[in-house]
Amino acid sequence: MKFRYNSSSVLATAPPCVTLRTAPTTPFDGAIAAARTCYSPRVIATAEVTDKQRDTIGALTFDAGHHTVYQHAHFEFGLENVSRHFVWTFLHSYPFYNSEQSSQRYVKLREPRAFVPPLSGEALDVYERAIVRAWDRYAELSALLKDDALSILKELRYVRPTTNPERLKRIERDAEKRAIETARYVIPIGAFTSMVHTVSGIVLHRLQRMVNTSDTPGSGRVAAVMAPAMRQVVRAAGCCAASGPSSASISATELPRSLLRESDTRIGYDVGVTAVQRADACHRNVTKR
Repeated sequence: MKFRYNSSSVLATAPPCVTLRTAPTTPFDGAIAAARTCYSPRVIATAEVTDKQRDTIGALTFDAGHHTVYQHAHFEFGLENVSRHFVWTFLHSYPFYNSEQSSQRYVKLREPRAFVPPLSGEALDVYERAIVRAWDRYAELSALLKDDALSILKELRYVRPTTNPERLKRIERDAEKRAIETARYVIPIGAFTSMVHTVSGIVLHRLQRMVNTSDTPGSGRVAAVMAPAMRQVVRAAGCCAASGPSSASISATELPRSLLRESDTRIGYDVGVTAVQRADACHRNVTKR
């Protein structure tokens, strides 16, 4: 389905895409070894952990609230096709993470790409029109502000008729950046973003417990898919066992059915793939509305 709002803009949307970029090979054994180190005069190696210790020490430390041992292992994810509102209300609603996010200040948003909630009829039409209209205004403001920004920068940087052409090109590029930096404020918070997001093992567990804490139903639905997906890609990569494959690929259909709408079965969670393969997989799922 395509949707236009009296312009060349077309709203594109897609399911979220999760990639496990890096992770320790034996995080659970690392946690058990760390727990044993508390009661040892030396540091216990992960290779020394036994099956019995995994069954006993693992349960005892977790049930007793000794969760610091699960904070040593960290998991680095690539997240794409997620809204800025979801990032703000869920992934960044607590301090225990590290994120590097695509910047609206320096990355020009050329086409409308946004989260579309489960609406229908007139409500959906109003929502899609608003998204496309906001992008059109963003493009107009970017063009209008560029001339003003260039004029100001030329004055501040003492541009003269004899100014080197290469220096002038750099100033023009800088003016465009200043223009989109200001124009970005008309972009809705439902706009898609991409990011590298790193959390510890215990935070990864807590994310799934937090899926119903979002302040809007739409973000809550995304959280209900994303949090289990982040744990699933870790399991698929063999990171939650003493040993296992270094990479794997799973589908959202392997997640609990209660968490998914029918359309969510298109979501793919890629593990151990190259950046180019991941980008291709995510972009193939884009739907023009």
